Amino acid sequence: RVMSQLTPRHAHHGRGDTSSGASGGGAAAAAISHWGTNPPPRRSSPRSSPRSSPRGGGGVGGGHHGAPFNARGRRPTSDKRSRSRLSLLAFAVLFWAFGPFAHKVIQGFNKVYMRAWFNPVERPYPCQPTSLAPKKLVDNKPLPSLLAADTTNLPGLRPKKFKVGLISLCDDGVESICAASTANKQAYADIHGYDLIVDEDIVDKSRPTSWSKLLAMRKYLPDYDFLLYVDIDTIIMSPERKLEDIVDYGYDQMLAADTNGVNCGVWMIRNTPWALWFIDEMWSQEQFIAPKSWNMLFKYEQRAFHYLYQSAIWRRVVQGEQYPKANSVRARTKVVNACVFNSQPSFFVKGDLLVHLAGLKGFVKCMWFRRYYREARENMRAMGPISADADLEGPSIWRCMTHRT
Repeated sequence: RVMSQLTPRHAHHGRGDTSSGASGGGAAAAAISHWGTNPPPRRSSPRSSPRSSPRGGGGVGGGHHGAPFNARGRRPTSDKRSRSRLSLLAFAVLFWAFGPFAHKVIQGFNKVYMRAWFNPVERPYPCQPTSLAPKKLVDNKPLPSLLAADTTNLPGLRPKKFKVGLISLCDDGVESICAASTANKQAYADIHGYDLIVDEDIVDKSRPTSWSKLLAMRKYLPDYDFLLYVDIDTIIMSPERKLEDIVDYGYDQMLAADTNGVNCGVWMIRNTPWALWFIDEMWSQEQFIAPKSWNMLFKYEQRAFHYLYQSAIWRRVVQGEQYPKANSVRARTKVVNACVFNSQPSFFVKGDLLVHLAGLKGFVKCMWFRRYYREARENMRAMGPISADADLEGPSIWRCMTHRT
């Protein structure tokens, strides 16, 4: 009965197999006799169904109807799973390509707008050249645990001939804005008869570029009564303002303070023996070039300045050993309001001497520079004719995209 249901292929095989037994041949003959020349109908059962067999007949089991198995008997990845993996790969590529840019945009939004809304800096309106930093930011009281301040030979007399130098640094890390920023400062220096110093050869490659401001100040300060160091990401916005109106002749140096304390991105220093010593002392703080401490604040030479000054935020966060001569540094340093000469975009107001794009990065910084530079250029022109090398076009959008800032 079982053999009678064999297909013709099996029956033919049984009939043509000369090595089979007599009973096998008889069964094959009976099958032919029963079905004649027509093949028997094929019946499927759960065991022999190609849809349910996990390995047989090249079928696919488990509900994936009609999909073939590969040579190893494994089911290939479905289209849906392949699309998911491709989507994940595309997202990873986009994140790798645009993630840093998005981070800089968000960071810029925070520094320009969020600070202005939620952490504004107290300032006078209008800003006066002698405006002091807010009381909560002024940190110049003597520290009782340290040596008393040495205030001998404090400067006080106004020099007979006021000679001022404006100094800045450029390197390939700010190539998108370097030429325009230098032109902005050259125009300002020409208006008031100051000297502009941009010494690219003085940069010490063994340290981050910002440290080399100390080398430049140490080299050129003996030739001037005052030097005003300005970072290259500053734009002078009010050329009618004079540095002579800002100088306080009773101090060796002047800096402005923001919410993080003193900021030496803009730094006015007088030619005195103590000031020259202080620059050398600051340069010698090699432990802050590449510190390993997890709680290190700020970057580059800012660390050294806050350590020598022993600012409140430094003592609170970094702690550690205190600089024993900090009281002398504090007594000889005047801390002014940021609106005097170090306004950042979050609290810049028209009429401030300059705007400092501190904390902004890359393309975002370059675009903000473009915005302020256009206005500054018009302000310079309003003061009178300016030389061709001080009247350059600002960086293009393409330059901002393809050059470092």
